[in-house]
Amino acid sequence: MKWDRRFKDFFQLDNSCAPLDPVGTIRLEVPPVLIGQMGQLEAAIQNELAKLKIKTAPFAHEGNSGKSVKPVIVISIVDNPTVLAEPPVVNMSYVRGRIVLRDLLGYKYANGRYEFDAEDLLKRLAAVTEEKISACTASPVRDAKAPGGVRSTPSPVSIKAVRRCLEEVQRYAQWALSHRYRRITAA
Repeated sequence: MKWDRRFKDFFQLDNSCAPLDPVGTIRLEVPPVLIGQMGQLEAAIQNELAKLKIKTAPFAHEGNSGKSVKPVIVISIVDNPTVLAEPPVVNMSYVRGRIVLRDLLGYKYANGRYEFDAEDLLKRLAAVTEEKISACTASPVRDAKAPGGVRSTPSPVSIKAVRRCLEEVQRYAQWALSHRYRRITAA
């Protein structure tokens, strides 16, 4: 579908939903210019979702369509056959990829790439502990009380980034298995 970027700030995922699940809730704050045309707007949204075979519950409304409160259309997605139709995105830097694939999952870099079996990858992902993640993200920090004057401290920012990478790799491995791809390669 062609997306008109002028309206991107009006759409929000409901915070109570997991953003990567195939179903959930989308909240549309109706742009002021379209408040008088909510019926047409809803029909257009339903038409575009129907083209993708995405099923919704009846649209709900919050706010009022008039003066002080901006109206919100609540769109509950109940079935989304487009989910994971193509491989999920794995977005990590070269350095973060080495931390995740080599240090946490124990894969060897050979011939310019990592190669692994999808089932083995899922087993290794399940074995990753918070302690391992903390150890891989620790940086040296000066501490007069520590032996040698330095101690290792895990970085909360790096821990969060590594967790995100692990989740993306896990989704990719699950997608590969569900589409009968046994071997995975990463450059």
